[in-house]
Amino acid sequence: MAFLRNLIQSVRQKPFLADVLALIGFGLYTVLMWGFVHSQYSVLDEGLYLYKGLLLASGQYVPFQDNGLWMNQMPLSYLIPGWIQLLFGPGLLTGRMFAFSLSLLAILGLYFTSRRLGGSWVAALLVWALALNPAAMRMTAMAASQGLVACLLAWTMFLSLGRKRANWQLFLAGLLAGVTVMVRINLILLLPLLVLYVFFENRSSPKFPGFGHLGEAGRGFWLLAGILISFGGVHLLYWPNILRLWARWLPLPLLAPFFAPEHIPSWSPEPPIGFRLASFFLAFRYHFAALVGALTAFVFWPKKGRLHEEKSAIFLVVFLLSSFLLHAWAALGNEYCVFCFPTYTAFYSGIGLLLVAATLSSWDLNPPAWRAWTGFIALLLLLAGMAYSAEGTVRGLLPENFYRRLVTLPMPGFGNAQIWQVFANKLGLEMRAVTDAAQIIFPVILTVGTVLLLPLIIRFTIRLSASKSVAQSAFASSFLIITFLGTLFSPSPLLAGEYQGYDCPADTLPGYETVGAALAERIPPGSKLYWDGYSPVTLLYLPGIQILPGQLHGAYSFRISDDDAGLRRYGWTNQSLNEQWLAESDFVLLEARNLDPDSWLSGQLSAFELVLETAPQSCESSSIMYLYRRK
Repeated sequence: MAFLRNLIQSVRQKPFLADVLALIGFGLYTVLMWGFVHSQYSVLDEGLYLYKGLLLASGQYVPFQDNGLWMNQMPLSYLIPGWIQLLFGPGLLTGRMFAFSLSLLAILGLYFTSRRLGGSWVAALLVWALALNPAAMRMTAMAASQGLVACLLAWTMFLSLGRKRANWQLFLAGLLAGVTVMVRINLILLLPLLVLYVFFENRSSPKFPGFGHLGEAGRGFWLLAGILISFGGVHLLYWPNILRLWARWLPLPLLAPFFAPEHIPSWSPEPPIGFRLASFFLAFRYHFAALVGALTAFVFWPKKGRLHEEKSAIFLVVFLLSSFLLHAWAALGNEYCVFCFPTYTAFYSGIGLLLVAATLSSWDLNPPAWRAWTGFIALLLLLAGMAYSAEGTVRGLLPENFYRRLVTLPMPGFGNAQIWQVFANKLGLEMRAVTDAAQIIFPVILTVGTVLLLPLIIRFTIRLSASKSVAQSAFASSFLIITFLGTLFSPSPLLAGEYQGYDCPADTLPGYETVGAALAERIPPGSKLYWDGYSPVTLLYLPGIQILPGQLHGAYSFRISDDDAGLRRYGWTNQSLNEQWLAESDFVLLEARNLDPDSWLSGQLSAFELVLETAPQSCESSSIMYLYRRK
């Protein structure tokens, strides 16, 4: 540990090299992000943010109006990308360029904030932690709300964290914090926590802030003013129907008039506990530096009086933990999107990196035994869980039939009996069941064994050097090594490199524009369109069409209910409303992935004629569009 301490002290004395390193990392991040912006095909959420945003920003609909769009998110999550399209033109290209710009602004905001909190070298390391995380980059490269929120949070932190922020900075921080929550409701605790932090950071006496000593403590009122304008102003603008969204999260009796109509959701997957566990640990694999880094900051928390920005660090801890828990509840505690938890983590993962930045230069590299043990055990459990979630990836990296050959090896202590035969005899399992179990257990055992072996190697090495004080910190040393290696190898498939589900080998943007142009030639403005596609980004190229709003979300907004009026008022649809709309529609636009010859819709297409079969919009052959016109 003495060597590590001396190394850190040496490099801290060369800030110019840190700036060069940060610039190289920023360049790498820019190049990689540019590739991800162009190489991923559009998903449902991205299409919804862009198309609903365009409809709202252009005035065709108003947020929370009756018989309008389903407002399942705060209004600015749609309006901001909508306004951008009004400025630069509708389409996926505009949305992706907006996402690209936000990503660069976000990394700059995090860089400048971390530089203030921890110095130039710490800021350079933060930039590289971002550049080495392809999963987070892919998540924010789409024109969904992750990149927007990450950027807003980065600059909110820049304007508010640290001592003696100027009044105008705190006012802007309040504006951005309010906008952040008006994009992402799950970050609501940002507002009270940030207010408490600013008052606490700027208090000049033990008295309650705002009474008697307004000089420094009064800065908090500038923050409150900004929050009141953005957060309160949006609520006033869309009052009272904005309470529909709050009623979803706070089903209080006083909000009963704003409850959704009685219904049965058609999308109710009821995922097993194993899926929830896998999703939980995927978040740590895809955001290793941010989440494991935050745990590392806890283990090596600086001694009292050593931390320069202690109040900022405490705020970051509380906000990160609250954001993690609220999003874990939203994803893992519900049914509709269990595997959204890793992508939800992209909203606030930058906070974990800022926590590391605020504490790293003051870490206590010889922590108390209880923190070293607690942290090491927590890390061991997390790594075991990450190995569990990587079962499919590990299987793909191993030779073919590896697990089958593994379970046919002799079991030690059982003569010539093979492993699977022992389990078959004891538990009545077939060879296939034992093989499937081995695929889950083997990566976990291998990971746990490796992690447990590391402190033993360190202890043995230290014992050879006869350094008793360092020998006592073997677990802490192991923790640091694992955290560093995990961050360094985040691009590998075992960590963030696995997240490639939406990748294409070539630029996807021209495909959407080509298909959109072909459809626009055949669908005149004012036409009524029955939509049965995936990402509504296709509709961005069809100006002036009329749609049934409840169809935009596909199965997620389809309900089983006889209350047609109530569903349509809320922005949902059902079989009856779909039938009514089909009877009025001039065109049907159907995506290949939804083409089912046995479906209800296929049976109704005899009243229409196929006028266009497009090329695939992306590398997915299922993205072919079929356009039918009423005969």
